[in-house]
Amino acid sequence: MLWTKPSELSFFCGLGLPVLVAPPIGSQEVFNRKWLLDIQAEIPQEDPRDAGELLFDLRNEGRLAEAAWNGFLKVRKHGTYAIRDLLARATSSQESVPESLAIA
Repeated sequence: MLWTKPSELSFFCGLGLPVLVAPPIGSQEVFNRKWLLDIQAEIPQEDPRDAGELLFDLRNEGRLAEAAWNGFLKVRKHGTYAIRDLLARATSSQESVPESLAIA
């Protein structure tokens, strides 16, 4: 389980890790939180002082497993392969590699 603000760590839900979400800081994190909510991989943070009880309750109710499964099923996982294929096509056809994907 990850307990984090909805930063780039949010995408680790695709590995089957439930994400306990702290309040967002900034607009991108608001969008990440909405995305986590849309795919039902988010568990909202309650009062941190109650974390001991909350974590056991979430486990016993199956909510951690549910969030983990939703993230695993609904998040794309083949981005690395898509980048590899794009670079291979660009190299083989003498196309230029987009600057955002160029390796320094």
